[in-house]
Amino acid sequence: MVSHMNMVSRKNTMVINFAQSRVSISFSWTVSEIQNTGNSRPISPWEVVQARFREKMRRS
Repeated sequence: MVSHMNMVSRKNTMVINFAQSRVSISFSWTVSEIQNTGNSRPISPWEVVQARFREKMRRS
């Protein structure tokens, strides 16, 4: 039988992994969107944050 602590730990790990994958997918999508605008210059992390913020504001 699996102990309660072990079950909680496994559940927490699943939640953390899910959240990390969502952030990673979201970040990758934003970078690819910016890169597809025709600009060949490097992208700063700040530009990614701004793009995500603008997208969020458009949706709300």
